[in-house]
Amino acid sequence: MKRTLIFIIASLIILHSCATKRYSVIQRNETKIIIGEFPVELLNSESFKWYGDGYSKYAVEDTESFSVIKSKANKFDVLVFIGTWCSDSKAHFPKFMKIMDEAGVSRKHIKVIGLDRDKKLEGLTDKYGISRVPTFIFFENGKEIGRIVEHPQETLIKHIAKILSQAK
Repeated sequence: MKRTLIFIIASLIILHSCATKRYSVIQRNETKIIIGEFPVELLNSESFKWYGDGYSKYAVEDTESFSVIKSKANKFDVLVFIGTWCSDSKAHFPKFMKIMDEAGVSRKHIKVIGLDRDKKLEGLTDKYGISRVPTFIFFENGKEIGRIVEHPQETLIKHIAKILSQAK
């Protein structure tokens, strides 16, 4: 009986720690800001209308670049730092997610971190050298293979394809 009780308590503690949010949403003036690691689905709300609008309006325009991305689907990971207050994040992040979704990249390979205007999050922003948002960092087998900081070099899809073409 005592073992069963200990097992139940330990299980509840583990479940609680897994269910704990890693993010917070704060209000600054008229803007909701997400801080911390969060699920992309959180952006599917009226508070973040820009995400749904940008996602639905974007169409993959470059089939050659898209085929490179699709051929590498789920063979890379991406760490994305965005600001839900930032015009560049609002412009590029929905397009990025549309490209990833259409290419068949599982969301488990994409980690999204929201930052406040100071662009600081203890333990992460210094580690990855983040000073601007959005920043998309691409990894293959845990090693960084490239990043897009604030603006893509050409179009977003071409820049992603250029980075992923270096992957094995």
